[in-house]
Amino acid sequence: MTEKEQSLQQLTSALLAGKADEARQNTYAALGRGNTNNELLDTVIEATNIVMDLQEVGQYDHGKLVAVENSVNACLQVLEDWLAKSQERFGVKVTVGPVGVKAGALVSLVLSAEFRSAGFQSVSLGKTQTPLELLRNSEELGANLVIPLLPDDRVDQHLRDFEDELERGGFNTKFEVIPIAPGLPGEVEATLTIARNPGEAISKATEWALRKRRSQGGK
Repeated sequence: MTEKEQSLQQLTSALLAGKADEARQNTYAALGRGNTNNELLDTVIEATNIVMDLQEVGQYDHGKLVAVENSVNACLQVLEDWLAKSQERFGVKVTVGPVGVKAGALVSLVLSAEFRSAGFQSVSLGKTQTPLELLRNSEELGANLVIPLLPDDRVDQHLRDFEDELERGGFNTKFEVIPIAPGLPGEVEATLTIARNPGEAISKATEWALRKRRSQGGK
């Protein structure tokens, strides 16, 4: 194993253990050993996916999840200058928020960082909330694009509830919405552009942002 690989492994261990100080130190060390910002963000994403899998089988309680969230935050703070520069690409403000998702704050935090690295001015709305709370908070923040994280159980019902709230409050005229609906059956009809996973959400958001730029006469 190379020093670069070893430094990423050490960062992963610190994140999984929820040790914020070690995560911060290991992030600096990994950068010093030649890892890129993107490689570090990928490590954070992979560690978060591991935590989510373990949480599903009961190995991470609320306290442990909060510790992991703090560790992820510590790592992202080291990457802040890069994220701040990256997020200016599209000039689009995005809100990411969980709607009834377990460990939603952690998932939202990491996905928001992914969106920032992809060129969006993204804000994580943190703890899980109702569709109306997510939409109102997004409106207050002046969002152009909203990314709701929907739970994978009864996902079709959660999607219908969100669409109803979106139309009832007139929010569909205020911003674009791309829900992440894991496990949504292909035959389910939706009025919104749907993503099945974070990568698909970023891809569809990028397509939308580029169309928006072209329609406004941008490059």
